[in-house]
Amino acid sequence: MTFQSSDQPMAMPAVPLKESIRDMIRLQKDYQLSDELFWEIFNTRVLLNESIDVNAFIHELNAPTVRA
Repeated sequence: MTFQSSDQPMAMPAVPLKESIRDMIRLQKDYQLSDELFWEIFNTRVLLNESIDVNAFIHELNAPTVRA
C-alpha cells in the first residue's frame, strides 16, 4: 500500500470551539499554573460548564489571606 497525496484538502466540518475551551487555552497561555490547579479549573469550567471568572479565581489564589 502506498500513500498518495491529494491536491484537495480534507473537508472538515467547521465547528466553533466552545467558550469554555477558549477560556482554558487563554488560561494556559496567560498563566503558569500547576497541573493540579489547571485541572481543577478545567473540571469546573469545561466538564461542569460553570461560568467562572478565571482572572478573579487566579487573583484570589494569589491574594494573601488575613487571619484573625
